[in-house]
Amino acid sequence: MNSLRGVVVSTRRSGGLMRVEVECCGTVVSAYLLDETERGLRAGTPVLLLFKESEAALAKGPIGLLSLRNRFTGHIRRIRMGELLAEVTVQIGDRPVVSIVSRGACEEMALVEGDEVTVLVKANEMTLMEAENG
Repeated sequence: MNSLRGVVVSTRRSGGLMRVEVECCGTVVSAYLLDETERGLRAGTPVLLLFKESEAALAKGPIGLLSLRNRFTGHIRRIRMGELLAEVTVQIGDRPVVSIVSRGACEEMALVEGDEVTVLVKANEMTLMEAENG
């Protein structure tokens, strides 16, 4: 499970859904949560952004218009190739983020260590957990 530290910037409710915007790694990302998972989240609350390796897509080069707006830019630190899948570790600030992609996609994108890539995560795939200060 990927884990990045952030701070809640704002929250907004609509029906049974809540959007939480979090400043994390120099960018603002969104997480959509059910109201009952709120647990007192408000501006200034330190949180951990959690998301599965299989939910972290990768882009190389210009992205253009895309509905996935949660984007973290970093450099590939390591690639472990399997027969079918590749585990790509991207350094985002001081934290590693792992993405599991198909081997074919990794080869087609010609990913190599040191490449700058963007990690993309859908807002509904983010989980928030309150973090300790510090």
